[in-house]
Amino acid sequence: MAAPDLTLPDSLLRLPSFVMFQLLRETRRLTAQLGDEGLRLPHLTILCCLAEAGPLAQKDISARLRIDPSDLVALLDDLERTGLANRQRDATDRRRHLVSLTEAGREVGRRRLATARRMDDALFEPLTAHEREQLHHLLMRTYAHHDPDRLPAGYR
Repeated sequence: MAAPDLTLPDSLLRLPSFVMFQLLRETRRLTAQLGDEGLRLPHLTILCCLAEAGPLAQKDISARLRIDPSDLVALLDDLERTGLANRQRDATDRRRHLVSLTEAGREVGRRRLATARRMDDALFEPLTAHEREQLHHLLMRTYAHHDPDRLPAGYR
């Protein structure tokens, strides 16, 4: 009995969006292998946002990261339960909650970001440093075209 053909359809492989989706699947596999500290990418996104911007209102995190408010609550519950972030009522507006990183959250965020860099190295291993820069430039240019307000001036 012959082994099954596992190749993907050529019609799909001609679509860059399909190839990007396949690479995202590989990213998840590699990240799990390297150790993700129990944090999915949305958790890391919040930790990095708080590390760079400081304490923020939940509403501001939701808008900045485009995370649905109800999904954000669940993610913040995870971060708070593991001691990586905390929520407190805003002293100037009791209707708002401010979210801040704990010291543990800052450290875990740094380690998880280092894991993401190792994952990038593994994922893009077949590319030279110059090719990686080109790929990053093309991806950022494409993203900037679709969502220019989301990028700092240096990326536009």
